Parts: sequence; C-alpha cells; structure tokens
Amino acid sequence: MKIIIPFLLFSLCLGDTLTIIAVGDIMMGTTYPEPRLPPNDGSNIFSNVSDFLKQADLTMGNLEGPLTDKGECTKKIEKGRVYAFRTPTHYAYYLFDAGFDFLNLKNNHINDFGTTGMLSTINTLKNYGIQFGTDEIYGDFMIKNKKICIIPFSQAPYGNSILNIPEAQRIVAEKAREYDIVIVSFHGGGEGMNFLHIKDTMEYFLDTPRGNVIRFSRAMIDSGADFVCGHGPHIPRAIELYKDRLIAYSLGNFFTYGFNIQGPTGFAPILKVCVDSTGKFIDGQIISAIQRPGGILEIDTLNQAAKLIRELSIEDLPDNNLVINEDGMIFPKIQNQEQN
Repeated sequence: MKIIIPFLLFSLCLGDTLTIIAVGDIMMGTTYPEPRLPPNDGSNIFSNVSDFLKQADLTMGNLEGPLTDKGECTKKIEKGRVYAFRTPTHYAYYLFDAGFDFLNLKNNHINDFGTTGMLSTINTLKNYGIQFGTDEIYGDFMIKNKKICIIPFSQAPYGNSILNIPEAQRIVAEKAREYDIVIVSFHGGGEGMNFLHIKDTMEYFLDTPRGNVIRFSRAMIDSGADFVCGHGPHIPRAIELYKDRLIAYSLGNFFTYGFNIQGPTGFAPILKVCVDSTGKFIDGQIISAIQRPGGILEIDTLNQAAKLIRELSIEDLPDNNLVINEDGMIFPKIQNQEQN
C-alpha cells in the first residue's frame, strides 16, 4: 500500500500572493439535550492539525451551531432524533488557538437556540477577534495591502440565499467593486452519501430545495467572486477551475463530534489555495485529515480525502481544468502541461 505523507508545497505561491485555508463543518460538541463533549473538555481537538491551519494568510471554516451556555431550543425535537447543537462558549478559545480568522454562521444550525444563541456566538467570537459571516455582517480583511471580503450564503429561502441567484449576483458584484478579492462561503446542497456526486440541477433534501450549487457557484464567479467554497453535505465533493477561479463544492465535515464519521463523512480535507493579487488561482493542496472515534482529528497518511476529491472531480466535472495529483497538489491544467 502506498502511503503519502502530506506536506506543504507552493512553488509558485510567492511574492504578491494570498494563501487561504478553508475547511468544512465544525461542531465541537453539544450540551443539549445532554452533554456530549469530547475528551478533556475538547482542549486538544485541533492539536494534530493546527500547524497546517496556521500556515496561511487567512483561515476559514463553517461553525455548525451556536456558542452559548443558555437559551431555549427553537427546533422541533422528535423522539430519538436530536439535530440541535449548543456548544459551550469557552470552546471558542480552541478555534482561536487553532488559527481560525473567519467562521461562516449562515447555516441551518446557527439559530438552534434562537436570538440568545446567535448573539452569544457573535459576542464570543468578537472577544477572540474571530470574524464571522451572517446576512448583515461579512468578513472584512486587509492582508498584504489587499481588501478582502468573505460573503456567506445558505440554502435558506431568506437573506443571502443560494436559491436567489440574481440577488446573490447583485451582492457579489457590489462587493467586487469595493474589494480586491471576494470569497463566497456557501452552505448548500443535499446531505449524505447520496449526494457524493454533483450534478447541474436543483438538489433536494427532505423535500426542501438545497440549491443548484453548480449554477450558483459559477454565477458567483461571473459576478466577481475569486474563490467559492461550499459546505453542508457532510461529505467532500468535486472541485473545479472556472474562469481561472477555484470552486470547492463541499469540504464536508472538519470536526463534528458525535456525528456519523463512517467513510467519507469522516474525511476532513484542509484545502489550501494560493491566488495572485487579482484573485486568479495559482495552485493549491488538499491536505487529508480524518476524524477518528473518540474525538480525534488527525492527518490521514492514506490521503483518502484528496484521493476522493480527485476521483469525484474527474468523474463529475471532466472539464474541471485542474490537475490534482495523488499527494493532493492542485494545478491549473494548462500551467501543469507547460511545466512538463
């Protein structure tokens, strides 16, 4: 069996460039309806991967649930099925310590504990200097003399919705006029293994529309976005290069304590992207991490996440304009051919 040890290599990511690290869903544990928290109160959940998370100019993920110590659950709870999360506020330190700069809050769990939970999350993240994205608040960074905006979207039919592509285009185009680089972070698409493969069609989950993520993502690039990053399906999906801009359709789960982590649901890709000063994709890397039972998140020496994303990208998007190597390195197809 061939074992690939991940490493960081960006031969062309030098000088006036921006490196971005993006990961998928983060749910560090819950106290509702009873405590389900990782060992050692979660103090070392990111310790095996934090060195990778910190090796970027900007590190971002999706926070799947509120940081709050109180509040009433706003969801209807069925017997034996509890899909509402309440993570202790002191867990925010783990996000800060791991190197996160931005967290998407535009998803289907951030309001599990209503306004109380949302306000607690916002105030807690502010206390740690971590920026976040909602319908009203976007990521706003100045890095290497470049203004960078991160705009969140979700499959909800209100606010910044992937279901309303014309309005999403208007929002992105407006920010593209104000900022040097625009990043779109969206929560959308069907959930689970049945949605491993991506199609250019509206996706539904539990009879609820979850968006045509291909049409949405490409429209965001057409409107001025420079990098589009998806999450929500709980599994990794394909990536592609569209008009010299990278689209990652789902980065799956990153750390989701208590979730099903069998097979691809346990894959935790760390996507590193290098863009030039205009937002054009230079190169990147899929660093394969994996969730293990007992709240362990570690680098996967079998490189399973990278191999899966490579396979899906070839199968689902044969004209993806990328070369994805077995070690997870990503190059524009033309650039790679020129190097050879």
